[in-house]
Amino acid sequence: MKKIIVAILVVSSLLATLTACGKFTCDICNEEKSGKKHEDEFLGEKIVVCDDCYEDLEDIADAFN
Repeated sequence: MKKIIVAILVVSSLLATLTACGKFTCDICNEEKSGKKHEDEFLGEKIVVCDDCYEDLEDIADAFN
């Protein structure tokens, strides 16, 4: 019985990890990416930004501070 519970927990953890890293299209570079995505609001619209573009945007924002 314990093996079944452990197997269920392992499978559910694996599925949760895979769904968190799904593919998406970055609204800045228009490339299909997988991994961490950042959701933000720009001019009243929600945009999805990949991790690379997000870091570039942070660097630009730091330059103005």
